[in-house]
Amino acid sequence: MGNDKDSAAPPPGPPPGRTPDGRHVHFGGQASSEQASRNPFRLAHPSNSQGPPQSSPDLPPAYEMPAGPPPNWHNEEKRDSRNQGIAPPLGPPPSLQPANDPEPPPYDPWLAVPDNTLLPPPPSLKQERSPTANATLDQAQRGHDWCRANRLWPPGKHSPQTLQRIVVGSTNLTKPPNTKNVNLNNIGLGRTHIRTSPKCEDTLFLTDIPFYTAFPHSLPRKIYYELKILQMGSPPNHNGETDAGVALGFLAPPYPSWRLPGWHRASLAVHGDDGRRYVDDSFGGREFTHAFRKGDTVGVGMRFSPSVYAGGKDRVEVFFTRNGKVQGGWNVHEERDREAEEGDVFGLEGGHDLLGAVGCFGGVEFEARFRQGDWMYRGD
Repeated sequence: MGNDKDSAAPPPGPPPGRTPDGRHVHFGGQASSEQASRNPFRLAHPSNSQGPPQSSPDLPPAYEMPAGPPPNWHNEEKRDSRNQGIAPPLGPPPSLQPANDPEPPPYDPWLAVPDNTLLPPPPSLKQERSPTANATLDQAQRGHDWCRANRLWPPGKHSPQTLQRIVVGSTNLTKPPNTKNVNLNNIGLGRTHIRTSPKCEDTLFLTDIPFYTAFPHSLPRKIYYELKILQMGSPPNHNGETDAGVALGFLAPPYPSWRLPGWHRASLAVHGDDGRRYVDDSFGGREFTHAFRKGDTVGVGMRFSPSVYAGGKDRVEVFFTRNGKVQGGWNVHEERDREAEEGDVFGLEGGHDLLGAVGCFGGVEFEARFRQGDWMYRGD
């Protein structure tokens, strides 16, 4: 028994509970700080406030991170690396490729304007705003409602023939469908004669093609036309009120046919009954010039200049002429009261097609001239 006991040799290695250098190891209860520092589950515990695990100089780490990035890594560099070696398709972007579509149909400025004979008659009571003549508040409200229901048209695609007509001024005025008390005749290239009766209510005339197109920008960056005033109703009464008037300006379509230009969104005009200028203004406008007279030749124009700042808005200047001479103008982006509802210039800044717009009421007679060779104004 004693020899067998003496012949029994201890198992190789250190006793349980001790490391090769003789240090004691706990198997139960609280884990040592050395073990805890290598425990990934402890690091993931929300109450843990320790930093990342530190490797021991004596023991190899208990685990190693797998090679490569984590499965949920979605860095931009990784996404970009997937596209390496993929060349863009040949040719220009789809939006710039030559279109094989058929030419657009003839331009119709009255496409979205309803028949004004179906509109209810306005009330007889008028609310004075201008010192000479005013539409009713009911008409103004109907105009605003109409504009809210009919959004501005995006820049149109025009045929080469239309673009050439824009360049040479080969355009004429058109009248709304079913218009009464108006006699309109195109008397030549770029010339329209209009005569109305004293019963003519507020009526709008638009050019049959745009004066300005938002694309392409290679077209002239100045637009202009003139009116020769042949008759302007009766002289003002003792209160300064008139029974007839003419307004000339520009607008982005569509626009209510029973409202003068300058009274609603995306429109501006100089009105001949009171000499005021209107920009999206259904009230009294702004003092600008004196009233138009029989025999006057009046003109209105817009100049579009690139911004001096990268990404800035184009500079847009409006100018007004009388009998061949500039009588005034203004910057479309002039400062205005931010709380004012009127005066918004969106649609007039160069991003939409613009039509020549002439409005009138009462008995008037005038001739519209759209070709440069027929103008009194000889400026640039």
